[in-house]
Amino acid sequence: MNRTIKSTFLLALLYFFVLNIQAQDDRDFRIGFKIIPGINWTKSVTSNVLKNGSGIGFSFGMMADIKLADNYFFTPEINITSMSNRMKLKGDSVYHINSNTSYNNVTYKYSLKYIEIPLTFKFRTNESNGMRYWGQIGIAPGVLIGNQVTTAAKGVGNPDFPISEKYIANASENDKYDFNEHQDNINSFRASMILGLGIEYNLSGNTSFYTGLRFNNGFSDILNDKKSKLINNVLGLELGFFF
Repeated sequence: MNRTIKSTFLLALLYFFVLNIQAQDDRDFRIGFKIIPGINWTKSVTSNVLKNGSGIGFSFGMMADIKLADNYFFTPEINITSMSNRMKLKGDSVYHINSNTSYNNVTYKYSLKYIEIPLTFKFRTNESNGMRYWGQIGIAPGVLIGNQVTTAAKGVGNPDFPISEKYIANASENDKYDFNEHQDNINSFRASMILGLGIEYNLSGNTSFYTGLRFNNGFSDILNDKKSKLINNVLGLELGFFF
C-alpha cells in the first residue's frame, strides 16, 4: 500500500512538473527585467554641428506586459539609459571664447544619463515549441539626470584648447568653456521613437527569456543652443527575463 501511494505521488509530481514546463505564459499581466547594451551616434540638424563618430550606450530597467487582447500588449518600462555622444563644430570655421582667442576643429564628447519611460505596444505570435516572435512600437520620453563633457580645439594664433577633465555643461560656473558662436548645454528633456523585434523563449512556467534588437530613434534636439540642433540615436541588443 505504501509503495502504491509513493508511486502515485511520484507520478503526480512528474505530471505537474511536465505540465509546468510545457505551459504557455498567457497571463494578463507580467513583469520583467532587461539590459540593453548598444551603439549610439548623433545626427546633425543644422550645418554648424556635425557628428564625430559613435559611442557605447547601456540601459537597464523594469518592463511590464499588460494584455489588451490575445497576443496584443501595452508595455510600459522604466529604464536608466547612459549614452556617449560625440560631435564637432564645422571644422573650417573659426570660433572665439573672447576677442583675443580663436579656435577651430572644436570637438565635444558627452556622457549623458537619462531616466526613460518607454510606452510601447507589442504584438507577439502564438507559442510554438516554447518560442514566440514579437515586435513593438512606441515612444520614450526621457529626463536628463547626468551630463558631463570634455572639449578640445586647435588654437588659431594661440595655444590649443584641450580640456582633458570632464565638466558639467549645464552648470553656470562652466560657461567659461562656451564659444561665442556655440553653447555646450544639453536639454533636460529627450523624446524618441522605439522600434523593436525579437524572440521570447519559455524556460519554465512563468519564466521566459527575452531578446531582440531595439532602435531608439531620437527626434528631439539634445542641445540647448538656438543656433545648433543635434539628435542622438541608439541601436541596442535587448536581453531580459519575464517572471
